[in-house]
Amino acid sequence: MKASLVLGGVMALMSAGQAFIQAEAQRTQTKAQANAAENNAIAMRQQAQLELQKGEINKRRVDAERDTLRRGYEQQAGANRSLLASGNVDISGGSAADSLLGNAQLFSEDMGANRYNFQLAGWEANEAARKANWQADTYSSQASWLKKSAGSLGTSLLSAGLAGGKSWIYAGMPGINWPRLRRKGTLR
Repeated sequence: MKASLVLGGVMALMSAGQAFIQAEAQRTQTKAQANAAENNAIAMRQQAQLELQKGEINKRRVDAERDTLRRGYEQQAGANRSLLASGNVDISGGSAADSLLGNAQLFSEDMGANRYNFQLAGWEANEAARKANWQADTYSSQASWLKKSAGSLGTSLLSAGLAGGKSWIYAGMPGINWPRLRRKGTLR
């Protein structure tokens, strides 16, 4: 009987040790996943900031194109007027006026496309930043949940104790002669 108790105790300790090691490994892995999710959230928030900065750079580039368009149109319109004036062509009507008006119409279309591109650059940057922030929020939620589910050392010790106790009970049961309960007034 004593040998079965000792064997049961050894098995219980081994089972408890194994359960503790497994619980701690799981807890460590979950904490590592939580840290990785936190790092991903930080990276996505930085990505969102970069997207906004890229959008501002693109908007400045489009504005520079607008200024180039305006200067080019003004130079070309001035050159056309002086060329027509040097040839004694009346620019108040006729094909000369139509030519100048056509150039102004083309300039207006180019400016409209430029302003569209300006708005588009801003919208694209805001959408990319919004998506990156959404992804960062998802990673933050994942990290929070993983930290809560990782448990603590107490959880690991509790699971080890329960596993060891269960193993000791199962190992010791066949060798133990459990006392019989006798009720008052019954036969022996």
